Amino acid sequence: MQMVAIARVLLGAPGLVLLDEPSQGLAPRLVQDVMRVVRRLKDEGVAVLLVEQNVETALEISDRAYVLDRGVVAYAGEAAPLREDAGLRRSLLGT
Repeated sequence: MQMVAIARVLLGAPGLVLLDEPSQGLAPRLVQDVMRVVRRLKDEGVAVLLVEQNVETALEISDRAYVLDRGVVAYAGEAAPLREDAGLRRSLLGT
């Protein structure tokens, strides 16, 4: 269903796509497929706003990251520090 929803959106040739928890309820293999499509969109110049609790998967493809803690922005910046710094990730995300 997620892939069909993404395909339907792409028919309109959008400049921006908002994806809210695209990995929710999917088998790991399907999560990889969905994220591959997200990466392809990004590579093709489509802006993607990804809301995702699967932190590792989201950080693999993100340029920027925003972490909310009880509705307050706890981190806003490049995704690379969160991806590369386990201590920072643990303090902000508990992972």
